[in-house]
Amino acid sequence: MLSLALAAAGCGTEAAVPQAPQAVQTRQVKVKGAAHAGPLRYSAVVESDTEVPLSFRIPGYVVALMQVRGENGRMRDLAEGDRVRKGAVLVRIRHAEYEDRVRQAKAQAAAAEALATKARLDFDRATRLFGTDSMTKSDFDGAQAQHDATQSELRAALAQTSEAELALADTSIVAPFDADVVKKTVELGSFAGPGVPVLMLAGTDLVKIVIGVPDTTVRSIKLGQPVEVVVDALADRTFKARISRMASAADPRTRNFEVEVAIPNRDHMLKAGMIGSLQLAMAESNGQPAVVTVPLSSIVQADQGRYGVFVVAASGGRPIARLRSVEIGTVVGTEISVVSGLGQDDEVITTGANLLKDGQPVEVVR
Repeated sequence: MLSLALAAAGCGTEAAVPQAPQAVQTRQVKVKGAAHAGPLRYSAVVESDTEVPLSFRIPGYVVALMQVRGENGRMRDLAEGDRVRKGAVLVRIRHAEYEDRVRQAKAQAAAAEALATKARLDFDRATRLFGTDSMTKSDFDGAQAQHDATQSELRAALAQTSEAELALADTSIVAPFDADVVKKTVELGSFAGPGVPVLMLAGTDLVKIVIGVPDTTVRSIKLGQPVEVVVDALADRTFKARISRMASAADPRTRNFEVEVAIPNRDHMLKAGMIGSLQLAMAESNGQPAVVTVPLSSIVQADQGRYGVFVVAASGGRPIARLRSVEIGTVVGTEISVVSGLGQDDEVITTGANLLKDGQPVEVVR
């Protein structure tokens, strides 16, 4: 939000050109402690713990989809929202040509094995004859070369057979774990290209909520800390969760740290997309001075890469906008702290700040 506000900001320092006053809204700055004594509530969307796109390695036409029992008791094709078990065959493409390739590869491997066996027997006989000086060195070398060549051909034929069998196995997509189908992009008869996702599976035995917290809060929590989560759609129930991940660096745009909360969901009551909320305690203020907070919408770009806000001042008996350079702190929700540059009695322009220039007449709309 802050980045968008700064990208659209226009705040030059040239003298204002006489013009009609710009309508703006203002707010007197708020003063808060450096940290809140009580807990802060965060809301976020429930997400699945794992999402995996499934695709074919080889191309082909879809000839079968997993059958599930519908609400009317009849069997139907797999659809979004269905739950699948690990190892279940979900989609098949036409496999006749791949079966032919396996048979062809096996036949070639059998022929190569026969030649290799004959060459091995000839080499064994040649070894015995050469050992009794009954065979010339050139004949022995020829038998050895034939043996080595047929062994290489056999290994190549076996590798081709293995590749053909792997391609045949890849004509089916198998569920890698118990999951819910969250997206399906194929139907019977459609062509599935290699690497193009045909299904998206989501593991929901464990779900998560990801929130952004300021540094004043992140220092007060730790991995594994228990947290209670309430979901709007299931307001009569409280879910026991734990903090499973904490970012080691703040987001450069929001200056918040990403915290992930993992929620066990064995009964699958929680669905991806539900709105959940939780509370996290803030660090104690430890006697630190109070800070000023303003809305994110009031922050603009000032000179030399600094941040600024417009405050309402008087000039010639009429209100004008004055650009004030400020040093900003952390972001909490839609508010941002201002470390220096503002006083408690300043009236900050909160709406229309990105349209103003320093010294421009304004009209305050209440």
